[in-house]
Amino acid sequence: MIRKIFVALGAVVVLGGCVSKKQFDAVVLEQQQLAEQKDSLVADVLAATQMVTEINTDLARVKALGISPVGGGERPVSGRAEERAVLLGKVREVIARLDAADKQIEAQKKRIGGLTAERTRLVAQLESFQKSIDELRGAAMQQEALINEQKEQIVVLTSKVDTLTQKTAQLTTEKAAVKDTLSLVIDESHVVYYAVGTKDELLKRGILVSEGSKFLVFGSKTLQPARDLKPELFQRLDRRRDTVLVVPEPNKEYRIVTRQSPAFLSSTVMSNGKVKGDLHISSPEFWDGGKFLILVRD
Repeated sequence: MIRKIFVALGAVVVLGGCVSKKQFDAVVLEQQQLAEQKDSLVADVLAATQMVTEINTDLARVKALGISPVGGGERPVSGRAEERAVLLGKVREVIARLDAADKQIEAQKKRIGGLTAERTRLVAQLESFQKSIDELRGAAMQQEALINEQKEQIVVLTSKVDTLTQKTAQLTTEKAAVKDTLSLVIDESHVVYYAVGTKDELLKRGILVSEGSKFLVFGSKTLQPARDLKPELFQRLDRRRDTVLVVPEPNKEYRIVTRQSPAFLSSTVMSNGKVKGDLHISSPEFWDGGKFLILVRD
């Protein structure tokens, strides 16, 4: 194209005979500079177009990532956040280059000056480039807005996930506390108490009391459990597990002075209701008579 322009200009000089070589060289130099500037602008626009094409590919990958905050107290994967930051930087770089190219085109249009046919064609081509730049700038700015919108949505959704995670952790803690409390209540409901000894030992410890009155041969006194039995004076047992109660002298007989029934024992039960040897509890119903068991050795 430039070669045709040079040939045309040479023909004009030869035919006109009124244009000096200096003027001819100046026109040729101007046309050459215009052509070079045009090629430079075309290269810039093509480079910007290539960059936007790459960003469109990257943005498609960003869209494929979606907005997916993580639960369990975690934050969004850092790799995705870094990738969005890189893409945002690329978008802004494209916008800056498009703005610079637009300014170059405006300056070039001013330098072209008059409205010769060739110059008019160049101006039209530059204006076409400007239109392409405007379209590319609009696409790049849409991508920038989309990336920023995704970042804002991620922040909002992550905050909601954090709140939900905190509530879940709180409920888990409360559930564990209730479970522990229930377990303690159940364990406490199965606690029973056991004391064994001679009459004098149990009277001295305050576990037994002698009630009634006796004068000469009239009246009588009986051994009864104290009205206020203190758990710390007894051996603590679990009715679910402790089914064998050891006595200090297995060859002696023992009398149950509390309200438990010997019917639920697999031990040796004498005809007078006393027991001999260790107590073997055959059923938890034995404790229905009360959670304090007192054995008196005769």
